[in-house]
Amino acid sequence: MNFASRSQFSTIRQRFFGFFFIVRLLLLLFSLPLCFPGVSHAKETCPWLNEVTAAGFLDGTVTSTVTHSDQNKDDANCDFTLRHRSATTVLRIEVETMAAPQADFAPYLARCGAHAAPLRAIGNEAVVCGFDGKKKQVSEQVVGRVRERAFTVRITSNSGLSDRAVLRDKVQKVAEQVAGFLF
Repeated sequence: MNFASRSQFSTIRQRFFGFFFIVRLLLLLFSLPLCFPGVSHAKETCPWLNEVTAAGFLDGTVTSTVTHSDQNKDDANCDFTLRHRSATTVLRIEVETMAAPQADFAPYLARCGAHAAPLRAIGNEAVVCGFDGKKKQVSEQVVGRVRERAFTVRITSNSGLSDRAVLRDKVQKVAEQVAGFLF
């Protein structure tokens, strides 16, 4: 081998091994998040309503949190929060499985008390009611059940501009969707 061919061979070898070094480095960088599953997990979604649909009901971009029950992993609470300046509107969906639906549903119905208005075509039975909360909050909620599962859908707002009729209409539409998923 002469000097010129050694130089060419050395250049080819450097390029070849340099290429593989870059490939190995990229593989290492792209596989690094797999080593830390707590850092690279997907955001949990609500089983009954997604963020886009909730944003449509609340008329703006929302953030969501999902909390599962310790007793039954199929049960969950989903909160969708819309913040606009100092106003906050929260859409909350609670779903719980009852052991004895006929007996266990009474406490859920009691959430509406004497102000409960029956609703048709939402689950096996459902009622709607409104109430005033703390700090000038206005809430409308639907309490219902589908077979052995009780659900509550509540929209709470402190905007001061919240029209009860609009909130009631929205909470009923969300309840229809939740009941549909539970059927």
